[in-house]
Amino acid sequence: MSTLFGTRARRGPHEVTWLACVALASVVGCGRSSEDGVVGIGLEGVAKAAEAAPTSAPAPSTNRKPEPTRLLAVSGTAYGATLASAEDGSYLLTGSAAYRFVQGEAPARWARDFGSTPVLTPGHLLYWSEGAMRQVPTSGGEATSAAQIPHQPRRLVSSGDHVAWLDQAVDGSFTIHTLEGSKPRVVHRAEGYVGTLVMNDERIYFAERAPDKSWRLGVVPRAGGRAHYSKAKRGRLPAMLVATESLYYYDGPSSTVLRVSPDLVNEEVLARDVICSPIAVAENVYCAQPAGLIEIGIDGGVRRTFPLEARGAITAVLATSTQLTWVTDIGDDRLAVDSIPLTVTEAPAP
Repeated sequence: MSTLFGTRARRGPHEVTWLACVALASVVGCGRSSEDGVVGIGLEGVAKAAEAAPTSAPAPSTNRKPEPTRLLAVSGTAYGATLASAEDGSYLLTGSAAYRFVQGEAPARWARDFGSTPVLTPGHLLYWSEGAMRQVPTSGGEATSAAQIPHQPRRLVSSGDHVAWLDQAVDGSFTIHTLEGSKPRVVHRAEGYVGTLVMNDERIYFAERAPDKSWRLGVVPRAGGRAHYSKAKRGRLPAMLVATESLYYYDGPSSTVLRVSPDLVNEEVLARDVICSPIAVAENVYCAQPAGLIEIGIDGGVRRTFPLEARGAITAVLATSTQLTWVTDIGDDRLAVDSIPLTVTEAPAP
């Protein structure tokens, strides 16, 4: 979940399901929307996503060259919008709406005040609103209160059934919380500024800047306990962290992609002289760049590139084993969602 949202880029069989096109109280409708600023696509538009992608080796002549499919163009800022994946499709979350993309179907849209930190858990969409953590069943129904949390989280993350969030008090101090049932619990009190966090299974990772301006990565058990840290560094905090079997982040000043062991003891440079912001990880690492996206193998080599003709800053990337999806700021307070397949499909014989 961005994580994905924000955070998780990789999903597995335990992936959460998402909002089905059912009678939510806030449903705007399924399929093509006639509202100003929402552009749906028909079946022929979605079907383009089935075109094949090349491999890192020269592709045989029977392999089709992939082309991005425009899934959606809608009014709203691309900054803060997040992507997620589930077994039944991929999804875009914004502060005011959720969109579902399924191959062979037009996008579905649900309007709701999701605030700035929505995430997915199995069976529910979880978000903060009006002094409480609220949840909407993915099977349909009204939002209900999951826990009373007076202060809006700076960031909310999830992994499976569990959630965690980052809070900043009025005195400027940062704390990381988890939710056990309906009871919030503090699992880490930071000594300095916490810029981002991500959750993977029972671990919560974060980037923390100390009062002396150094920074380090930290990890704390979801159940609570002592935090463990990487070695301290100088420079800019990572803008985002991606957690799979390892932890990944992009260091802008050195133009490097780094991979860190789960216990934060070992760190290695995966790729050098590369722009990779935002970053997503599935079987490989995917980097957004001004001219498009690139795929970096776990061995550190660039496997393939995805040049894009359309200009605009890419603000979010989601990678699965079969699909690459991204959000682009297309100007005039509008965003677009595009997707391209990562698998190879042979064209039918003539």
